[in-house]
Amino acid sequence: MITRENLPDWLDRHHVDIVRTWGTTLDGLGVGKYLHRDKFEKSLPSGHGISDLVMAADINGAAHLTHWHHQRSPNFGDIQLRPDLGTLISDGTNPALGHCIGNFTQLDGTPLRLCPRTLLQRLVQEVADLGYAIKATYELEFFLFKDSYADLQHKGYQQMELVGAGSNANAYLIRNAYHATEFMTEVIKRMDWKGLKWEAWNDEAGKGQIELNLVPTDPVTAADNVIRTKQILYEVAVDLQMAVTFMAKPTASYGSGMHIHHSLQDSRGQSAFFDPAAPEQRSTLMRQWLGGLMATLPAAVSFLCPTVNSYRRFTDFSAVPMTACWGEDNRSAALRLISGSPTLSRIENRVGAADLNPYLGLSVILAGGLAGIKNQLQPPPEFSRLAWGLPDSFDKLPTTLSQAAATLKADTLLADIIGEDIIENWLHTRDSEWLSFHTGGGDPQSRLVSDWEYRRYFELI
Repeated sequence: MITRENLPDWLDRHHVDIVRTWGTTLDGLGVGKYLHRDKFEKSLPSGHGISDLVMAADINGAAHLTHWHHQRSPNFGDIQLRPDLGTLISDGTNPALGHCIGNFTQLDGTPLRLCPRTLLQRLVQEVADLGYAIKATYELEFFLFKDSYADLQHKGYQQMELVGAGSNANAYLIRNAYHATEFMTEVIKRMDWKGLKWEAWNDEAGKGQIELNLVPTDPVTAADNVIRTKQILYEVAVDLQMAVTFMAKPTASYGSGMHIHHSLQDSRGQSAFFDPAAPEQRSTLMRQWLGGLMATLPAAVSFLCPTVNSYRRFTDFSAVPMTACWGEDNRSAALRLISGSPTLSRIENRVGAADLNPYLGLSVILAGGLAGIKNQLQPPPEFSRLAWGLPDSFDKLPTTLSQAAATLKADTLLADIIGEDIIENWLHTRDSEWLSFHTGGGDPQSRLVSDWEYRRYFELI
């Protein structure tokens, strides 16, 4: 464990002269500074100043001036980015560079409630207070292009050349994956250098689409690993004059999701979701937790699918959940349960889009589970059929940014756990995103991805 006392020795041993600090905005963008090691050491423990614009602007950098969270200064002032020394790692590629993730705080050190990482830490602690630990992981889906970012911008994101063997959409094809091997080999090498553990990668359903699965760990580290892995993917793409995007729907093919798996363990390290004596081996805790996830699922969509582009995925028979339902090993359901094994018992949320903020995405899931325990909720009946192509009489999930925001606004369970102020601020930002789309050149009636979406999301998200 790195401490302020042994930090100089760690920096010396790893030959680190520069530390890149890192915080994450509401939209999931990485922000921070490159600090000389002397400045980094002197800034501890409070961290360095950074404009509160990082927590009060949209993806495009436009300031949110129509709403103001109560913790913000009366104008645009400074907040702090407080490093978490437990996240300090060396770069591997650049031997002089280190990386440290942090949390946003007030100047006096008070936690900033809007900080996504702080919110996730708070909810993890609430689960811990009930006597449970959490393991979580993410499945990252993204598209890989032969073109560089500059080339794609020059071409107006038209006639984009995807990496793959053919033009058809086929999952798990070794020949498709072979074309991505050089790129992914470099990605994996850099992940290994940074200690980021992975399980597998494969060709996904869309041409040029890759899935990368990370190893389960504690929730905050899992989310940290997502943002670090996404940055590695971006940097390798730049270095190889290629491009990757986490836009949820950049092409006419399948969209990209970010499925989130999680499980709870008791004080003995045993699965708290598994009970061999319970029906279907689903413990009382698992049923209440699942009841909360289902009760809050429609409202959670706003966090799980945060952009206009997120909702272009929502098409029947395209591997995207359309209905608010759950089922045992049912990949067409919004929530997929694995409950027949004490070692594998978990819940997979399949709603999330590739462009979600990993801290907020997992936070809203944990908040739903906590609401289920707090209110002793029970889930609706299990859905064992195919959950696509169903009539409107079934409970459908929101399919637009504004529908999702309205559903979240009407919900009370999540606000009770997450906080009304955080929910209200988030809703304002989604309203702003929707308004920007309508006034910036987006066509809500078109089924085609707009130039506005490419320019706003493709490289930054």
